[in-house]
Amino acid sequence: MDTRSKRRRANSLQISLMGAGLMLLALVLAITLVNLWPQTYPQFPRPGEVGDAGVQCLLGWCPGPDARLLVMVMVAGALGSFVHVAKSFGDFVGNDRFMASWIWWYLLKPCIGMALALMVYLIVRAVLLTLNPASDAASVNLYGLMAMAALVGMASKQGTDKFADVLDALFRTRRSRGDARRKDQLENPVAVISEAQPPLLDAQSLYVTLRGVGFSRGARVQVNGVERETSLADSSRLAFHLLPEDVAVAGSLAVVVVNPAPGGGPSAPLMLEVSAPPEPEAEPEPALAGRVAMVVASAEEDSAVASLH
Repeated sequence: MDTRSKRRRANSLQISLMGAGLMLLALVLAITLVNLWPQTYPQFPRPGEVGDAGVQCLLGWCPGPDARLLVMVMVAGALGSFVHVAKSFGDFVGNDRFMASWIWWYLLKPCIGMALALMVYLIVRAVLLTLNPASDAASVNLYGLMAMAALVGMASKQGTDKFADVLDALFRTRRSRGDARRKDQLENPVAVISEAQPPLLDAQSLYVTLRGVGFSRGARVQVNGVERETSLADSSRLAFHLLPEDVAVAGSLAVVVVNPAPGGGPSAPLMLEVSAPPEPEAEPEPALAGRVAMVVASAEEDSAVASLH
């Protein structure tokens, strides 16, 4: 884990407060659901005032059947989201990877589950009223409705993704319109590599700089499918380190920049050529044999001259 991630890691106080808050939230939601549940189900208590006979109130609030169902659905959706939040919190704290930047995600997740469960309930009630105009709160299967709301809250991520797919299909707009024109995108783009420096690699080229567009924070470089150490300068420049064995022999290297989720993904590969290593220079032949031959020839000449005399 890099230094930036260590600085963002939640401290023990933040973790303790989050854990205590989640347990308190579960307790409050459970108590609320139990107190809102009709005591004489399937008959719902009538609306009235505190102290009226047959009126069931919560903290001085005495709702009618429809208002009671709305609140119960939202509470059940929040309980379902709590299951997802508590499991995620326990996993990340147990692995010592709980980041402070995710605290608001944990706080908002039950609210998202509540809203999504309410939306699904309204759709279901609209369908029931269409099929049976005489349908009222008393004709609703409360157990099935609470189970549905809890499951919707637990799967709020999948639910919002599926709703987004449906809405994209129903209300599709042209590209580069609406939210797509925002300067700050929520999803990381797919990077595009334009060039590399140096363009031709050799045994000494272990540090390579890439230029392009769409390099996101957390982007990693892969060489022939294997990740390499990467340093991001900005959205148009990053550098990575090659291993000596990458440039030990001549050939091609497929370089890909992978942006992290959400969005992101691998870029189109950039092929980098590795030049052949220089051949070792041939060693000169030793000159000793030539000097020996000259000495022998000189001795023979001296012997011939001496014989003439």
